[in-house]
Amino acid sequence: MGESVSAIDDRGCRCRFALILLAAFVLAGEAKAGDSVYRIIAQDRQQESIELGELHLADGGSEQRYRIEWDEAKFDNHFLSMRPFKCLPHPVQLICHLPYPYEIHRRISDGDLIDLEYDMLFLHKTPQEYGINAWNGLYFQFRRTDNGFAGELRETDLNVLQAPPEDGDLRPIDAEALYEPSDKHWLRRILIEKAGS
Repeated sequence: MGESVSAIDDRGCRCRFALILLAAFVLAGEAKAGDSVYRIIAQDRQQESIELGELHLADGGSEQRYRIEWDEAKFDNHFLSMRPFKCLPHPVQLICHLPYPYEIHRRISDGDLIDLEYDMLFLHKTPQEYGINAWNGLYFQFRRTDNGFAGELRETDLNVLQAPPEDGDLRPIDAEALYEPSDKHWLRRILIEKAGS
């Protein structure tokens, strides 16, 4: 008798667990279905564009979560300074994405787009250079637009990211260390625009 009760309880637990998992999948699907999709577009000095992927922005709330899906086909794979990079090909200057290596919430609000900026860090190098130097950092300062977001190019030294920031410091890149870019960079801005518009 005790064994049959135990078996029923066990089956009941398994059923409840399965229902919880099913509910979680349904909710996750609904959250993704409610996302707004934006195209990530790199733009050069002549305003010619390369579509780099998509940003999925969750609707609602004062803070919005986002996720990024890069279009891997637009990047070449390079092994530089003992680590892999994905770089935009160019005959004069390679622009290589630097994934942010530390804690990031991937949340933005009207007055705070810094997480998005940290996901759009790049380094530049010439095709002839063997390695890559964090001194050659490219940072895009974003603002909201009627159709999404626009990030204007700044130069900075990203060596600050070579050591983990102190606990709780989610913003180790000093805004005062961002500089107006020189004319040598072909990539001038990143636009994030509502898909289909």
